Amino acid sequence: MAERTLGRYRITGELGRGGMGVVYRATDARLGREVALKVLTAGPGRDPEMDARLRREAKAAAALTHPAICVIYEIDEAEGATFIAMELVRGRPLAALVRPGLEAARALETAIEVAEGLAEAHRRGIVHRDLKPSNVMITESGHAKIIDFGLAKFWKSLDPLESGADTPARGQTDPGHILGTAAYMSPEQVRGAPVDPRSDVFAFGALLYEMLSGAPAFGRETGVETLHAILKEPAPRLRECGLGPAARAVQSLLDACLAKEPDDRYADVEALLVDLRAARQRLTTGEATPLASGPTSALPATARSGLMRVLIVDDEDPARELLREYLGREAGVEVVGECRNGFEAVKAVAERRPDLVLLDIQMPKLTGFEVLELIGREVAVIFVTAFDEHALRAFDVNAVDYLLKPVAPDRFRAALARARDRLQARASLPVAEIVQSARPPGAKVERILVRDGAKVVVIAAGDLDYAEAQDDYVGLHTKGKVHLKQQTLAELAAALDPARFVRIHRSFLLNVDRLARLESEGETRAAVLTDGTRLPVSRAGHNRLKALL
Repeated sequence: MAERTLGRYRITGELGRGGMGVVYRATDARLGREVALKVLTAGPGRDPEMDARLRREAKAAAALTHPAICVIYEIDEAEGATFIAMELVRGRPLAALVRPGLEAARALETAIEVAEGLAEAHRRGIVHRDLKPSNVMITESGHAKIIDFGLAKFWKSLDPLESGADTPARGQTDPGHILGTAAYMSPEQVRGAPVDPRSDVFAFGALLYEMLSGAPAFGRETGVETLHAILKEPAPRLRECGLGPAARAVQSLLDACLAKEPDDRYADVEALLVDLRAARQRLTTGEATPLASGPTSALPATARSGLMRVLIVDDEDPARELLREYLGREAGVEVVGECRNGFEAVKAVAERRPDLVLLDIQMPKLTGFEVLELIGREVAVIFVTAFDEHALRAFDVNAVDYLLKPVAPDRFRAALARARDRLQARASLPVAEIVQSARPPGAKVERILVRDGAKVVVIAAGDLDYAEAQDDYVGLHTKGKVHLKQQTLAELAAALDPARFVRIHRSFLLNVDRLARLESEGETRAAVLTDGTRLPVSRAGHNRLKALL
């Protein structure tokens, strides 16, 4: 197989073997990129169940696009072999790094990235069901990526017309059949019972315990003893592991993850992330942020504690002081931080998880609208601004609360009351619509902002080679790197200069400055870029290119 071409992929070597197939390093001849090919080889011993499971892995993972999840490009068949083409993750498996335990700060950072990836999968209705150190890669830049959705299952209800998609043959995902790696399976998996996201929460707890201690939480000499420990033995106690002031918080978090009954665990990974970030803050600053461990932490912070956590963002000291004074008069409000610019704001939202942001519009480095685009729908926002015609139109059109400077106290109290109501109703902001409405007519963006955890990556529009659609995200290709941004390709195309960027295919937006030549063979057309990358060109895309050039 190592000397063959499979479809448009030229195989250059073997990366590894597992129970679900062989993974090869390969080159995509059309796009000129290296990929990983996971192949179930044809032959007389071919197992239809394995084939179906491989396809289910691709279907599940292809719906996911997140920096902490390995990107799936396609599933196909060639020469009798079924294969998945996926992102080639350069790095090492977490399993190779956990002995004798990671440094505490690194373990918590890695755990946060893994949890963020799991949260995205669960939002899409997908349970991984096989989370373990060998299914987490640590990239060369030190970030975590979850791989291998081979046991993944859609847990949310499907449309009745598609109900057959959730009734696989016995031995795949039905209750009564055990799937998963023993030391990381939840008790309900061991029993062969139905699973939901709380099963991944249990596996995450086992993963975190091993990252900190260097030993499996329930690993025993034999598989039978391991399964018995998962079902009957209490969650293990952590030794100090360098956690210092965060030790009790992390142990409490592990107890909530590794509870035997699903109802006693975190109800979802979003709630777990709140406590995980609080534990990291305790480790780095010594601050004792209250935890909300257990099933009730699925509620918004305001519902759990009665306090609304507020972040103030304004580059002017007097403006922040006035807002702080107004907040101090209100009951049930906690100011969790103040920021002087947009970069600080994005970092603070990621680390402190406020319920509400009081966000200035006119700021250096990043404007308030750019901050909104980066923090998305995670928090409620009240905009604070001096008179700005385009900003006010955006707020009015989209029914968004705003405060005009100087801020009047009665107007402030009314806006705060409406923010509480929105938080209780979990109403999200129409981010894309607000950002687009606030842009002056005909104006186009000169830079693209991408959030990477608590950091912000700034890409000059002219540095973008091309963008590739990946479900609700776009892959931004620039200077040999790819950055994922939660935005549709259509939204990105509308924001960029149409004289420089053209939609050449439903999945590709091209910077025409990077075009070297167009090639065609019959009905097939390709754009060849200056670096040799080849992108498909549709008939409509070809017409757009001709009109532009």
